[in-house]
Amino acid sequence: MYDFTVQKEMMIAVNYLLEKHGLSDLSALGGGTALAAYYWNHRYSTDIDIFTHSEVDISLIFRPVKWDDKFKKIMKELDYKESKIHPIYTEFTIKDNFKMQFLSTTDKTDNPYQLVRLWDMDILLESVEEIIAKKIYFRAHKGNARDLFDISIAIHKDPIIFNKLLISNSKLEELQSTVETITREPKLLDEYLYEIGLMNPNPEYSKLALNCINYLKQFLDSYLEAKRLLIELSDSELIEIEKYIYNDISE
Repeated sequence: MYDFTVQKEMMIAVNYLLEKHGLSDLSALGGGTALAAYYWNHRYSTDIDIFTHSEVDISLIFRPVKWDDKFKKIMKELDYKESKIHPIYTEFTIKDNFKMQFLSTTDKTDNPYQLVRLWDMDILLESVEEIIAKKIYFRAHKGNARDLFDISIAIHKDPIIFNKLLISNSKLEELQSTVETITREPKLLDEYLYEIGLMNPNPEYSKLALNCINYLKQFLDSYLEAKRLLIELSDSELIEIEKYIYNDISE
């Protein structure tokens, strides 16, 4: 139900750049566009986020002064606007504020990516667990609507997902604190609902889209309280907890 034509064009450009620098086997598409275009079809997402699972300094090799003539032509056809070169990521902006972002990363799960067929291309795609781990690790404190919605769907589809992430409980506690802050501030909750509306969520996920904050708060409270009490919840217990919370938010 979503048009990813521009994202496909950006991915073609990305593949050329990765192949030129010998990084195709180490770089995977992640982030919200990977979740939306391949896994869930749950919302619209604009950016192409490429994670290079290597210590190579992409800020040096991807900068525009290093582009060859072919890549310059590709970017011109995409209506290239500007670049941002940071120590930890490189970003290219094209027409309508679409972005290609390149980040060097370390694995946050045991199975960070896989080869898939997407947009008539064979590409490496990060796993759901890897994407969610990065969203929590890097952005738990921000409370972006798209991230909270994505994390909620991940839990709903796989209630044991937190046990698969190579991140500390402190990051989950940071996410819990962010969610609690939104819960206490009606203005922040209104902002969440406004931002999630802009993403045109798939009606299949409307319950989670509208009740994401309450859902996340209840699940994180249950999961982390068990951790604090040194209780190891079984897979079946986590599934039952999620089922109860999901049913509760619709009542």
